[in-house]
Amino acid sequence: MDGGPFRAQQTPDRRVVSSRPEQPRRQPEEPQPVNVEPTTVHRATPVHHAPKEKKSWKRFLFPIVAIIIVILGVIGWFMWSNMQSAGTAIDSAKYQAVFFTNGQTYFGKLKPFDKDYMQLTDIYYLQTQTSDSTTDSKNPQKTSTDQKDVQLIKLGDEIHGPEDKMILSKDQVLFFENLKTDSKVAQSIAKYKSSH
Repeated sequence: MDGGPFRAQQTPDRRVVSSRPEQPRRQPEEPQPVNVEPTTVHRATPVHHAPKEKKSWKRFLFPIVAIIIVILGVIGWFMWSNMQSAGTAIDSAKYQAVFFTNGQTYFGKLKPFDKDYMQLTDIYYLQTQTSDSTTDSKNPQKTSTDQKDVQLIKLGDEIHGPEDKMILSKDQVLFFENLKTDSKVAQSIAKYKSSH
């Protein structure tokens, strides 16, 4: 029986026949020595990168320092200009009369000390001495009371022995004036200095 219509077909034997002759396999060749001069190899040092948290912090360090320097410069300039404006009104060649808010007046050499204070040196003040009663030379029966004698006193001879320097709060200074060289106070100071 030939198997009928369901008979499997046989596949023909398909062997490929090459027309090329088979070549013998090559044996691996042994490496030949090569004369190469040695070269120096420079290795780069490895770069260590900081973690991202530290790197981001360092990025803001320079601008922060720059801003702080600018702020300090501006503050210093304002302080200097305030001291200069007060200092330019003071004539250092003359004496100044300094009037305080409590009514006292001192005379001396005034100069700026810092933002809130001023310094007064070579200090004098006025002291009023009164004589209770004096007789009139024309009429011995008639007496006048409260004749006032004003004296210029040098600071330092008081019982508590202060130094001849005061640091004054600008809040307590009402105003100051430069004295003319021919004023009575300036002349009294010059007379006191010539006698001492």
